[in-house]
Amino acid sequence: MLCLDLNTSLMKINRYILLSMTMFCGMYLATAQDLLEILDKELPDTPQYTQATFKANRITFGQSVETRKKGTLEIMLGTKYWNRAESSRRSFASDLFTARIGLEYAFTDRFTFGAGVTSFDGIINGLAKYRLVRQRDDTNKSPISITLFQSTSFLTRSYGKIVLPEDSSDRFNYVSKVIFARKFDRNFSLQLSPTYIHANSRQLNYETNDFFAMGFAGRYKLSNHVSLASEYHYVAGRDEGLQGYNSFGLGVNWEVSDLILQFSLTNAVSFDEAGTILFGPENFNFQDGALHIGVSATYIFHLKKQKLRKD
Repeated sequence: MLCLDLNTSLMKINRYILLSMTMFCGMYLATAQDLLEILDKELPDTPQYTQATFKANRITFGQSVETRKKGTLEIMLGTKYWNRAESSRRSFASDLFTARIGLEYAFTDRFTFGAGVTSFDGIINGLAKYRLVRQRDDTNKSPISITLFQSTSFLTRSYGKIVLPEDSSDRFNYVSKVIFARKFDRNFSLQLSPTYIHANSRQLNYETNDFFAMGFAGRYKLSNHVSLASEYHYVAGRDEGLQGYNSFGLGVNWEVSDLILQFSLTNAVSFDEAGTILFGPENFNFQDGALHIGVSATYIFHLKKQKLRKD
């Protein structure tokens, strides 16, 4: 009898322990669930967008997919140097020189507007960029970035084989781009940019005012502060030669805080989108008249500081 009473008591104790553990686990799970709900409300799922697909708004001479953070002003001073093809007219350093000063301001994280002027070809241009889609690191639903680009340029003088039209309305050129880009890892990025160009004046024996081109560009990071960038634009439906040459550029970027220095080699004379893509005077090679050495500096001003959150 004593054994039966002892077994019965042990069974009751075990049931009490099991019931207590069950109640404790239930209370713990309920509390944990409430805590998770509170954390979800306090810490919402913030998208993690890919940063620095390309470091600057330009690759070498053409536009990149990048738009700056709201309130950011980018000032770009670009220069190019080259020699004449005629050996009898060469100077000691370089025969010809062009420079461009440009400003680009980000009104929002997605929208950037800019303008600039160039010395050699006297082109004044304005541009607008809108980041339609941003690549994200936290999901596969947005694997690429897409930026819409529009520029308008105005010729003010003749240069090279380009003749200044008498009618001022024929001096405008328009470029529209849809820029697709993907940053594959921290070092490597690629870009593809279908392009439409409308030139009001007909130059270089062109029989049309409308052109389609395809741009290819890439960036590879060599170190923490040095990267290699290159781009190429193919214009469809034209014969290279009298109607110009496809543009190619190769550059090395050196990043120092908010300053980006670039050293480049290209066959593009102009800094303007229409000029660089459509009116390339020479094919890319290392002969005088075809090789243009570029030295550019881009400085980034953060005019609106990000507000710190106060708890």
